[in-house]
Amino acid sequence: MGRLFLCGVVTVIGLAACGGKKEEAKDPSDEKSSVGDETPKWDSSSSTVAQQAEDKNRPPRPAGGIAPNEQPSRRTDQYDKEGTEVALKRAARQVKDNCGQAKDENGKAVGPWGNVTIQVMLGSNGRSKGVTVPQPYAGKPVGTCIERSFTGLQFPPWAGSDTQVDWEVELVEPGKEGKK
Repeated sequence: MGRLFLCGVVTVIGLAACGGKKEEAKDPSDEKSSVGDETPKWDSSSSTVAQQAEDKNRPPRPAGGIAPNEQPSRRTDQYDKEGTEVALKRAARQVKDNCGQAKDENGKAVGPWGNVTIQVMLGSNGRSKGVTVPQPYAGKPVGTCIERSFTGLQFPPWAGSDTQVDWEVELVEPGKEGKK
């Protein structure tokens, strides 16, 4: 009985809230326009008296040349060093974090560890084309890991020829990551 009464009260309140006197929409042409509304808000070419006074007090804009905030265009026949370094540093971090722990077929991390300078061939299409890992790292699990980390890198393309870059990476011996 109490639930039925509660449902009835909720229904009455809902109908009262939704009902009521409906007002018709007003026609904008019936309203009197105020002095401030003489120029349409959508007309960007119009300006107020205050804006015109400000424009007269401003110094003239320089004609021609490079604007102060514009940077000169970069050369397209050379690779973008900053953009490419981002990709190379990311791959070097991946090598440092993971490749020192690369294991051989017996499940042991055999190294060698330390700093090594590799050569990465940067393709003008914005992708790495090859990695050269020197001895004694080549052919070992750490060398294979380095090659995988630097294969398929993406960086800004350029119009020049492919370029070879020397890049130093660090191979950290497992268990000695935090010690230095």
